[in-house]
Amino acid sequence: MTTQTVHANCLIVGTRGLLLRAEAGGGKSSLSEILIETAISKGNQGVLVADDQVLLSADRGRVIASAPVTISGKMEVRGFGLVDTPFQARACVHMLVDLVPLETIERLPEDPITRKEIAGHPLPAMTCPENRPDISLRLIRWGFRSLFPGSPDYI
Repeated sequence: MTTQTVHANCLIVGTRGLLLRAEAGGGKSSLSEILIETAISKGNQGVLVADDQVLLSADRGRVIASAPVTISGKMEVRGFGLVDTPFQARACVHMLVDLVPLETIERLPEDPITRKEIAGHPLPAMTCPENRPDISLRLIRWGFRSLFPGSPDYI
């Protein structure tokens, strides 16, 4: 099984694995923390898998994420340092979210959910603004509703 390392965060929201990609300083950890807290506040699972570096592998047509051993259970809080946090060792990734500058995002995209190949498998993907967790939370909620109709609102 081939494993690749990507600069991203992975978390579980409800029963869905999210992979958040962004450049350094793009707000991956802040958004992860807000998504986790929002899920928990609604009585759902919200837990970190990996912060900043994610190991991805393919297993029976699914993309599986885990953290490198050296950072397992750690999250970077900019200006504070590395902190211990509850975590899950692995997750199946259900959706990719790319965080990009707000001005590069179409206001009314024709297709807000696309597909991108990750670890050799196509995954649903959407774009959200970096460092704008308020907007990103709302977009991810709508992404979940579109991709998984009838599922609970985890966030």
